[in-house]
Amino acid sequence: MPIGEPGQGEFRNAVVELRNLHIAAGLSPLMTLREELTTNDDLRDRGGFDDSTRDHFLGLLGKCDSVRRHVTHNPDSLPLGDKIAKAIDADAVIEDAENPFGGDDIQMGSGGLYFLPWDLSGADPNIPLANSLEWSNNGMLLLQAINRSIVAWTRLNSKDRTRFITQKDSMRIYGHYQEVFAFLQTFGGDANRVDVAQLRATEEPRGPENAPNRKSELPGDQLGKAG
Repeated sequence: MPIGEPGQGEFRNAVVELRNLHIAAGLSPLMTLREELTTNDDLRDRGGFDDSTRDHFLGLLGKCDSVRRHVTHNPDSLPLGDKIAKAIDADAVIEDAENPFGGDDIQMGSGGLYFLPWDLSGADPNIPLANSLEWSNNGMLLLQAINRSIVAWTRLNSKDRTRFITQKDSMRIYGHYQEVFAFLQTFGGDANRVDVAQLRATEEPRGPENAPNRKSELPGDQLGKAG
């Protein structure tokens, strides 16, 4: 399934064709966070993940929120004439606007539709769907919170704008990031690790049917007679 086709699984409600390129900019660090999450073996540990893993994810989440702030429509109060004079100064250098990105102050031209540059169908091995992962409960909870954030970005009303997202839409995404932040703080870090003593049934070397407390479990003296 090529990029641009509708998503599958947890992404089935994502809008993959939209107009606002700043939404793709906002999604970019979030997709990086998800990639880091899905390739980190700490998320398979049922006991939780340590401080260094939690702090790494928190740093990436901070980058996500920084870009969200950058793409939020927030024109400043400087006189437009002064900004134009600065913009056409031949001796000046290009710099970040006071409320980056620039362009909040005037009506810009309309842009066309584009497809998201990520394949959310599960075909991209770098963006696996949740049902293909063998993770701990905490890891799956964190992944689903990130997945919901990705879908929420694509469903903003601002998707029909050419650039920037409204302040209300920005606060909606901020709410999703707060949820991810809360999960990282609640379940992540050395202080929140729990002790797990037993293997899961699917981790038993002879298969889940040989796990304790299963009706099909055979006594030790009958194992040689089975089959």
